[in-house]
Amino acid sequence: MTETIVVTGFGVISPLNPDGDPGCFWAALRAGKNGVLPVLSFDASRYPCKVAAEIPRGMLGLAEGEDPAMQMARIAFERSIEDADLKQAGYDPKRTGVILGTVLGGVVSGDRYFRVAGLREEEKKRLLRQYPMRAVASSLALSGRIGGPVLTVATACASGTDAVGIGYRKIRSGEADAVVAGGVDAVTEFSFSGFSALNALTPDKVRPFSKNRSGLALGEGAAFLVLERATSATARGARILGRVAGYASASDATHLTAPHRDGRGLSSAAAAAIRESDLDPSEIDYVSAHGTGTLYNDWMETRALKTSLGRRAGSVPVSSIKAILGHAFGAAGAMEALACFLAIRDGVVPPTGNFEERDPECDIDCVPNRERSVTVRAALSLSAGFGGQNAALVLARR
Repeated sequence: MTETIVVTGFGVISPLNPDGDPGCFWAALRAGKNGVLPVLSFDASRYPCKVAAEIPRGMLGLAEGEDPAMQMARIAFERSIEDADLKQAGYDPKRTGVILGTVLGGVVSGDRYFRVAGLREEEKKRLLRQYPMRAVASSLALSGRIGGPVLTVATACASGTDAVGIGYRKIRSGEADAVVAGGVDAVTEFSFSGFSALNALTPDKVRPFSKNRSGLALGEGAAFLVLERATSATARGARILGRVAGYASASDATHLTAPHRDGRGLSSAAAAAIRESDLDPSEIDYVSAHGTGTLYNDWMETRALKTSLGRRAGSVPVSSIKAILGHAFGAAGAMEALACFLAIRDGVVPPTGNFEERDPECDIDCVPNRERSVTVRAALSLSAGFGGQNAALVLARR
């Protein structure tokens, strides 16, 4: 019999809780608080879009020259270990892993290295240590003397979801007893200019599944979940948020940036994750959608839900927290998985913010604008990224 893998702690920092307070994060999600505001971290005046969901740099407590993604990850990582009481439980660092999902890693450091002339030699060395994508996960492992599997996952915007899924697999396979899994990314002008060139950014608000949706907004932050075996968690009296019941990934194999119009890869990943969970699609009580607010993503995701959930697709509550948080790239899937566990815990699902007129092509129950009381026994969390990268998690009560 395969052992149950549970979540015993979490940490998160986002524009909704720049101090890292998890209660503020969840309260703001439930209230539909808008985190998409005028850009702060660079001059966006030359771009059509001038909004993003950012954490004020002054709130991060950055040391001189420190990369914001590195600091965001450190805050969320340390909070998750504290929340799970791992150190007090006498965990074995050699049997603990770190799985990090990120799209850009420490690109802010790399950008500074290449753009700023006259840097001191020591500052150059520091920037180069922070720049590689693997640097964040390596730094976290070093801080905790963690000697188990340490991996950086870069599957575009599915990275955070894949990180949690791979962490779950590492424990099931016996490679680790506990894994701290999640994601991080920071808003950068590099990514902003690229999405602007693709005409993918909204000029004002993110409106997932609305007829008048106008694009996504970039976001940032970090989130980590602590995964371990249910037997060890129970033995040490840990608080258990729920279990990871299923995980799968699948490719569209269609286009470098555009999703398959019928959501082929996403529906395949969702169906496989549900099969692994031993649940029937009718037992999914909530879907945390990828829900970027772009025209084709929301059409694609609606079709993928119809394929994977069948008749249940029209009645199950589906919401996108990207309306509130923007798209935090590698952190997005981890934040959305966390929102699912909090929904399971509290019996409340967060709304899809900024919802206006319904799109007939998105004929789902998208929980418009207000939280809803729902008994959530099992949730499906979906992510889709450039290159046809798709991932799905089924998260359930213990």
